[in-house]
Amino acid sequence: MMLSHALRRESPVVTIESEDIVEVSLLKRRPGCTGMFWRADPTLTALLENNNNWPRDGAKLRGKVVTVDGAKWLLASEVLNMGQDWVKAPRGAAMPFEYNNHYYLELSKNDVEEA
Repeated sequence: MMLSHALRRESPVVTIESEDIVEVSLLKRRPGCTGMFWRADPTLTALLENNNNWPRDGAKLRGKVVTVDGAKWLLASEVLNMGQDWVKAPRGAAMPFEYNNHYYLELSKNDVEEA
């Protein structure tokens, strides 16, 4: 049985990929939902403040990339939903790079070229 970090007593294994802020797009592989609610910071550094401004399909996000217990995450700092301006993400907002073979994050072209 897999327990969430909140229920486990040991700290997650965290690797900071880079201190650079990257930009990603929220994309999906199949029809379904219209976006993805924020996930809590898997590094356990900050509690998720709220679920305001959650990313809708096609949104762009900015933040730092970390790997937690082998899974790649974006610790979000900003979100840009279609037709809106950039807004700050809630404190503690995170997004997995892959979710249930449905949603995934793709690095922007500029960030891919620099990598």
